[in-house]
Amino acid sequence: QRMLTWLSAAVSRDLVEAVSEDHRRLLAQRTLMATQTTLAAHAAATRVVPQLAAAGVVDVRVLKGCATAILEYSPHGHRYSSDVDLLIRPSDWDTALSVLPAAGIPIVRSNNFQRRYGKATTLRDESGVEIDLHTMLTHGYFGLMIPIDELMGNTESFEIGGIEMLALDRPSRLIHAANHVAASEYIGMHSARDVLQIALGDGESWRLAIDRSERWKVDGLFAAGVVKAWGMFEVGSHPLLDWASLHRASARQRTALWVMGDRAHGPQMTGPLALPPHRWPGYVGPFLFPSRTFLASRDEDRRSLGKRIAQELRES
Repeated sequence: QRMLTWLSAAVSRDLVEAVSEDHRRLLAQRTLMATQTTLAAHAAATRVVPQLAAAGVVDVRVLKGCATAILEYSPHGHRYSSDVDLLIRPSDWDTALSVLPAAGIPIVRSNNFQRRYGKATTLRDESGVEIDLHTMLTHGYFGLMIPIDELMGNTESFEIGGIEMLALDRPSRLIHAANHVAASEYIGMHSARDVLQIALGDGESWRLAIDRSERWKVDGLFAAGVVKAWGMFEVGSHPLLDWASLHRASARQRTALWVMGDRAHGPQMTGPLALPPHRWPGYVGPFLFPSRTFLASRDEDRRSLGKRIAQELRES
């Protein structure tokens, strides 16, 4: 849940009763370890972003933990990170991969699929920190509906270690945070808190986020994420929560949300809803017929893949 900062603050203020000295020492050790992990992630961002720029990938947006910690939390250490999430344009995907160590690049089901429809590829830099290289914010329908030009065009700058970087602006950060909560099979309280932290940060961004999500036709997922995040905390009501609780999305979005359900690959299964029929084979094909190399990298073969797909279809 990555709640160590909250627990540490509560213990230091004697808000938690009957905490032994052994527990205090253990908490301090765990907090130090988490802080070291966060610093490693932030340090990796200061290396990778300039490396990408030097290779010609200058349109980079830092997502989630690293950006959210600096822009939304005070002190910044109250938001831990274990990796670096970067959003790039699909056209820069091959160049971006060439910047990172070859040993850290995983085998994908299809390079063309990854460029056009993949949400992210998880890599490792030379220090071992995970770098999630995004070309979309969310799998499937709700990721494909967000226009990359407008998403990349609304930015806010920040610095880590003297290196200037760009994040999404606050309305887009709020949409991303809520969509992440709604679309993830498992979600930690730190991710849910991001939604509230951003929404309550000023008086206008949540209104812009509603307008933007409706224009992008992702308001159904955005509303679901807001309701889910708010439900994890005992926090008073807010106009954004009131809107989300009463909101009824379009029929197509409701279909996408139904297809997603709680299925492991539910978000990916919604992709055709955002595409014209002539593009369905290019989207569905790599799921049904991935390369043997990709299957081997996941300890699968075509028979086990077929069984898994049949099982997921039965559960649908």
